[in-house]
Amino acid sequence: MLAAYAFPYAKSAGAATTGFYVSGTKLKDANGNNFVMRGVNNPHIWYDSQSYSALADIAAKGANAVRIVWSTSGTASRLQQIIDRCKELHMVAIVELHDVTGSNDASRLNDMAAYFTQSAVKTVINNNTKYALVNIANEWGGNDLSDTAWRDAYKTAISTLRNAGVNNTIVVDASGWGQNASPIKAYGSALLSHDPDHNIMFSLHMYGSWNDASRIGTELQAIQNLGLAVMIGEFGYNYNNGNNNLGTTVNAQEVMNQAQSKGIGYLAWSWTGNDSSNAWLDLASSSDWKTLTSWGNLVFYGTNGIASTSQAASVYGSSAGTGSSTVLYSFESGTQGWTGIGVSGGPWTTNEWSANGSQSLKADVMLGGGPYYLAYAGSSNLSGKTTLKATVKHAAWGNAGSGLQAKLYVKTGSSYAWSDGGTVNINSSSGTALTLSLSSIANLNDVKEIGIQFLAPSGSSGQSAVYVDNVTVQ
Repeated sequence: MLAAYAFPYAKSAGAATTGFYVSGTKLKDANGNNFVMRGVNNPHIWYDSQSYSALADIAAKGANAVRIVWSTSGTASRLQQIIDRCKELHMVAIVELHDVTGSNDASRLNDMAAYFTQSAVKTVINNNTKYALVNIANEWGGNDLSDTAWRDAYKTAISTLRNAGVNNTIVVDASGWGQNASPIKAYGSALLSHDPDHNIMFSLHMYGSWNDASRIGTELQAIQNLGLAVMIGEFGYNYNNGNNNLGTTVNAQEVMNQAQSKGIGYLAWSWTGNDSSNAWLDLASSSDWKTLTSWGNLVFYGTNGIASTSQAASVYGSSAGTGSSTVLYSFESGTQGWTGIGVSGGPWTTNEWSANGSQSLKADVMLGGGPYYLAYAGSSNLSGKTTLKATVKHAAWGNAGSGLQAKLYVKTGSSYAWSDGGTVNINSSSGTALTLSLSSIANLNDVKEIGIQFLAPSGSSGQSAVYVDNVTVQ
């Protein structure tokens, strides 16, 4: 009975459609493959030209999705341009309307649904079912809205969309300014049943109501146990020990960890442009819309961050464009031809740690010596690619002295010319992303070796281990 109840509308992986669809707890793309969002919110309706230009920077850092902050004042023609740009950058667009944030007025929620049924807007949306989702309204429903009122209002809004012929996956925000999981658990299945397409995804926002880190995993799991697809549409972090306007001490690392372990998408708030009271939530500096803040560095390059876990939707093909990464080596099925030099044992695959999936490559090393290399010494063709990435760490055991370092490198051409991304400090507590720009490297059609060089300081000693995972190119 549990299995039959939990996944009443699960579709087979082969049941590919003309666009995204929900199958049990998973969001599937039009090819029938799982798609897990890794991205940010971008304030298009408030900063039009800056947000449009920022899409390239967001994609270049590895995002596979972007939540388009929009409103009913936005034109269909501009929305088309934004979605087209997302497609060029191999990102999925989640279009949300910000007009009724915090409102309890059911008629205003239905006004948001009606916007998407306008002829010009509906044409844009329906022509992009493979590339865009409809997030009816941002955070409709305040803290005092009953779960039944949330259910009934969204039933009406869903009917408005489907009766007008809007075919996209619909994203429904929780009540309580997006933070209340209760109505999703109580009535999410009812909304999924109400939708004739059975194509509803639910979204939680995580700020002050999620300061208890233990709830993050348990609540997400509870929703998945009901056979519902859920995403984290916004989240913040512990800024100034909670002395911020949102009272937020939410453990953002736990948000990312739980999302990764459960195959749940996340979209951090927000790229930049927040007002002075919310400026701590800027992922990038508002002065140039490019330079990452400490918050941005955590989201993109922290453990289970965007750079190490993002995979482009398969509708964009296996070849990655700007901002879309192709995994070269995941080590999920073995060492994939990688070997070690200067190591005392290995390499092997291990489940002790991973940046993506469940396995990584590991080798034992004796500290105080080195350098140590883990590398693939076969031929590769990286023509047309711009960036090579890998995630690395070292084990907690052994005396690391002043700390280990690593660099990502390639050898190219008949002379085996060496190029690397520079020395980066690494640690034992979390993965560190290494990046090598390929733009100025010759003979990318003749790559002889891809590898990591690990360096141990002279004061280090004892046995330890080094790890590599998620080697990607874009």
